[in-house]
Amino acid sequence: MTDAHSHLDSTIAEVWELLERIGQETADSPGITRAAWSRNEETAADHVRAFARRHGLQVLTDAFGNIQVLPPGTDPAAPCVTTGSHLDSVPHGGNYDGLAGIAAGLAVLASAAADPAGRAKPLRAVAMRCEESPWFGTAYLGSRLMLGLSTLDEIGDLVRSDSGKSLRHHLHHLGYPRAGEAAAPMLDSTLVTSFLELHIEQGPLLESDGFPVGIATAVRGNVRFPDARCIGAYGHSAALPRRFRQDAVLAVAELALGLDGFWKDRIARGDEDFVFTVGKFSTDAVQHAMTKVAGEVRFSLNIGATVETSLDAARAFLLDRIKVIEADRRVTFALGREVGTTPTALDRELMALLDDAASSLGIATRRMPTVGHDAAMFARAGIPSAVVLVRNAHGSHNSDETLDRDDFARGVHVLGRAMHRLADAR
Repeated sequence: MTDAHSHLDSTIAEVWELLERIGQETADSPGITRAAWSRNEETAADHVRAFARRHGLQVLTDAFGNIQVLPPGTDPAAPCVTTGSHLDSVPHGGNYDGLAGIAAGLAVLASAAADPAGRAKPLRAVAMRCEESPWFGTAYLGSRLMLGLSTLDEIGDLVRSDSGKSLRHHLHHLGYPRAGEAAAPMLDSTLVTSFLELHIEQGPLLESDGFPVGIATAVRGNVRFPDARCIGAYGHSAALPRRFRQDAVLAVAELALGLDGFWKDRIARGDEDFVFTVGKFSTDAVQHAMTKVAGEVRFSLNIGATVETSLDAARAFLLDRIKVIEADRRVTFALGREVGTTPTALDRELMALLDDAASSLGIATRRMPTVGHDAAMFARAGIPSAVVLVRNAHGSHNSDETLDRDDFARGVHVLGRAMHRLADAR
């Protein structure tokens, strides 16, 4: 084991304290909230920069607040083996979704800085803004800007859900770009030879199957309708026979159960990678009542899959099912804007490298699909990418999200060993 790996346990202990401190300072009971380009997200960014500087690492910040951390003396334009994740959280979420991956990268770079051994390629860690979609209605804004997949001209007028202010406003309010500071370069496939992201698993598979670490096979794409409506007609609950009703609640419930049946059929055909969620479902608080047939329901749909054909089939089923329900129940569906991302395959060679790194450390792994992570944007930028998943007992996007310190350490050791092998390869 190299000196860098022997130093890793001590830096893991340090970054664990960093994780806990950021969690305490961004608490928003229940859970934590780090809104994209908010004061809380900036607090997390400040702690990341301070930690890196204490370890003698270079810290560069781009025009959008994304952070790059490099070994001392490294040319920012040098091709690097890169790792990292995102600073933000969902509202009242958990502390480790995103932030654990940043802490892991800091641990690997800090331990490597204590090892003077020469490498064919340097290492880089990144801390990105706004991966989560609730804030601006779409995901990956920080990594998209950092990688040049989107421009501020294209997305700068998007409005943050909680503040009603634009992305441009929030960047300006936080002082980005910062005058007088060396700016981090935009990243692309010439500057990033490979990208590895450590992330907590956001479902129950690793926990239920007894694996501390997973290796992602693909990032699910999705079809989303965040602002869908069903319009029926209000009526007296006791006076209106069924044949006269235009019940929006039952119409949406029927649609949801139809999609659930579609999901069961996918499973029966051997497709375990498809998912479907109605995340929002509400009647009008001004008009609804126990004694009224609901005349309107607002809801959301989120359909996910690892292959585009599954998304296409689900969308077609959805539209056909809506026609049947509209005719039968005399309601109208208005799905509103459709947003989403295409499924993203991850790099098979990097998957094998991570499996081998884990095996050499005596850590059992499980291959599995994963949900949206910034790694998908690196893959779309033509950069070989992979994701290390770490067991999480209570899922994610909730205040009960958890992470066992020993499991985190296992994941960081797998990440570190794989990054060093990539950096040593000539």
